[in-house]
Amino acid sequence: MSNELLEKYHLNTCTAEERKMVEEWLFNTDVDELDTIDLAEDKNILKQAMWQDIETAMPQVIKSLPKRSHIYFMWKGAVAACVCIAVAVAVAYFVFANRSIGQADFVQLNNPSAFHVKHIDAAGYDVAVGPNTIAKINNSDGMIDLTGSMLISPKKDIDLVFEGTSKKVTLLKGQTYIILKNKTGIKSIIVISERNLMDLPPVMQKQLSAQFDI
Repeated sequence: MSNELLEKYHLNTCTAEERKMVEEWLFNTDVDELDTIDLAEDKNILKQAMWQDIETAMPQVIKSLPKRSHIYFMWKGAVAACVCIAVAVAVAYFVFANRSIGQADFVQLNNPSAFHVKHIDAAGYDVAVGPNTIAKINNSDGMIDLTGSMLISPKKDIDLVFEGTSKKVTLLKGQTYIILKNKTGIKSIIVISERNLMDLPPVMQKQLSAQFDI
């Protein structure tokens, strides 16, 4: 006899055969004791078995996770610091590079010497500045202010406009030009290719040839 069958009997849900079996058991004094099931005890057994399974699995899970040493965190911090420094250097480079480009827009080409030629390698051209020459070139608008003489070889095609005049000249890449301006006014400006040096007056030819060694 079980608790389930007795419960069905009291709820009047058992079959006729089950009812007969229960009633015979109730009125029979020679039957065995009721075979009850201790559900609370079964729950405790299940809990203990479950925790035993968990305790068996837990050490394996913990062992599978790598331990982070102090050296690991030290290197991690060092890498993060290097990344921050690299970013800061890159930002500084672009800032100062942009400043340098802005400063290169205006080039001062002065030669106070009375005898020697001064050679300058600028961003857009190579220049040989003659003696006693003062010159400045604004690369952004091509404005040139010159007193004296220079030999210029552009690294790309450039347009120059002489300060105080409307005279504009185009200098082609790969060619060398002689520029002279010793007086005021547009008529005092001479711009000629080195190949056409012989078109100048003989005295000026000798002077420029000796000055720039051409």
